Amino acid sequence: MRHFLIGTLALMAVGLCSAEAPRPNAGPFESAEVVSAEDVRYSAQSAAVGAVVLEITVSEKGEVEAIRPIREIPSLTEEAVKSVRRWQFKPALLDGKPTRSRTVVAVIFNSVATYPLETVLGGISATEAGVDSAPEPEPIKVTSASFVKYPFNSLATGTVVIRANIDAEGLVRDVGVIRDVRTLTGPCLEGLKRWKFQPAELRGSPISSSICVAFVLRPPNGS
Repeated sequence: MRHFLIGTLALMAVGLCSAEAPRPNAGPFESAEVVSAEDVRYSAQSAAVGAVVLEITVSEKGEVEAIRPIREIPSLTEEAVKSVRRWQFKPALLDGKPTRSRTVVAVIFNSVATYPLETVLGGISATEAGVDSAPEPEPIKVTSASFVKYPFNSLATGTVVIRANIDAEGLVRDVGVIRDVRTLTGPCLEGLKRWKFQPAELRGSPISSSICVAFVLRPPNGS
């Protein structure tokens, strides 16, 4: 059973490191980061799988100022937006000062019925600025991703949220688990090893930045 995610996602390739690993972002810009996240509801009535990708504008106070879907699944986008709106963020820093910025959250809806596949994503141009002109930088993009392999004989369900720090070459330098679901977090980290990224850009130059992915998993038949 093949499902292709056509578009762009957002998140990591993974060098499995501790959530407490030192950040590689020391420099003029440090991206906004998720610091706490709630579960994302995966309706038992929805048979859809795939990625909802959200561009988040985070204020200089760390508040979610705006959410713009840049890839949607009709039956799942609303739940993803509602949940992410309640997440807590640390604001970006520019030259050591809090600043309004954009970041990307990819919410991957993955049931056990979806066999893990290497899924090649088509390229996507830089996202267009909104009416009020979206702030820099240009967020990280995902150029290749794969579904998570659901643990054999597991009945666990829930949302695993992971933050990845991506360097200026598009390589993962460390990851942090923001929301843990025992027995599911390990496979999510393992699956992210196969993801590939295009780094964020600030004023036309690639920079280190971070991105967040939420894996929303459920066992067979939504049970």
